[in-house]
Amino acid sequence: MESIITKGQIQSLIDGLFLQPILKENSNIISLTSNELADISLKVSKHIRSEQSLDQLLENIISLLGNAGIAERVLLFQLNNDNIKALLTHYWESPYVPRFNPVGFELDLSDLPFLKIFSTNPKHSLQIEDISKYLVLPNYILKNKLKALFLKLKSKSLLVTTGSSENIKIVLNIQFCTRNIIWSNETEKVIQSVIDQLAGAIQSHSDKKKRENLQRNITELQEYAIKEQEELLRRFASDLHDLPCSIISNLKLAIKNKDLEECERLVNDIHNSLRQLINEYMIPDINLLGFVNTLYQFINGFKKTFKGNVIVELPDEEINIPHKKATELFKVIREWFCNIEKHSCADIVEFRLKKSNDYYFLITISDNGKGFDTSNTKSLGYGILNIKRRLLETNSKFEIKSEVNKGAVLKIQTATD
Repeated sequence: MESIITKGQIQSLIDGLFLQPILKENSNIISLTSNELADISLKVSKHIRSEQSLDQLLENIISLLGNAGIAERVLLFQLNNDNIKALLTHYWESPYVPRFNPVGFELDLSDLPFLKIFSTNPKHSLQIEDISKYLVLPNYILKNKLKALFLKLKSKSLLVTTGSSENIKIVLNIQFCTRNIIWSNETEKVIQSVIDQLAGAIQSHSDKKKRENLQRNITELQEYAIKEQEELLRRFASDLHDLPCSIISNLKLAIKNKDLEECERLVNDIHNSLRQLINEYMIPDINLLGFVNTLYQFINGFKKTFKGNVIVELPDEEINIPHKKATELFKVIREWFCNIEKHSCADIVEFRLKKSNDYYFLITISDNGKGFDTSNTKSLGYGILNIKRRLLETNSKFEIKSEVNKGAVLKIQTATD
């Protein structure tokens, strides 16, 4: 069939797409009364103003159009951001027309020149009274995929309209399968108005969802901040009790016994304990210093109080990661070093930060201390559990290896995004 169509005939068919079809003797005009058209518009507006989900809203309006008697099949497509894919999201058909499975059905507009022709139409509306004559168009005009679709649906006449808003574009396809028809100008205008309203409704729902998500994120951050603050106060009270407060009772006894040498030693212990607490609970400005430089300064501070050897390997260049992730990783590293100083009895600590590639880096912290039994979850302190929680929240892969009297190793692999 393709070889017998001339260029002039092809151009004539294409030109005919943008003209109101000529009524044939066996054709019918779909024309509703002004009251019927007004009723459709009123019901559409009522649905849009009602409190219902976007999916239910679109489902109701597509059913409304189908039940109004203006079509035997109604298809609503939503286009993705680059207008290349059109996903069939809502579908209605009369019980006496051929059925097909619409779940997940989409059109690749980059592969359909026929729809590209339509997208250039400034009227945003297209009617085809007898689609069969276009099925013989060459494949470079009407792809086999689209021909097969029309044949499967047994489409005879169709009306296509598009609606768009700031970030939304949708296409409404109204079809008849049992006869050739055209839609009156008044009906076409109402359908165009409906699709424009739908595009606006989708945009409004999208904006509302973004606002709700933003508010939910703010609420979650507030709840998280309160939880973190409460946990920080709990830990601070516990650490204050374990370190300076435990020394004060001994200091009081030394003062009572007038043991000045012991008093001096205990005062120095209190001073070191308080400085250690300050370092543990103070979060540096990572945005100002950078992640690598923040770790460098922290480990240098650790060296001043640690009674052992600290081996450090850091990259020469900065590693740029989101501030929240950098803060959580810094808290993990600080917590691990704190555990080493408090509990490990180690005299060698190694810290290595290595970039695996442009997207991932690896952190390794090891010591030769007394270690712990990782299989005994009851013996793990809250600090270890807190470390695991933070690493999971940053989507980091990690491994904790330790045995009693064989030291401990923490490995963290995480992405830069």
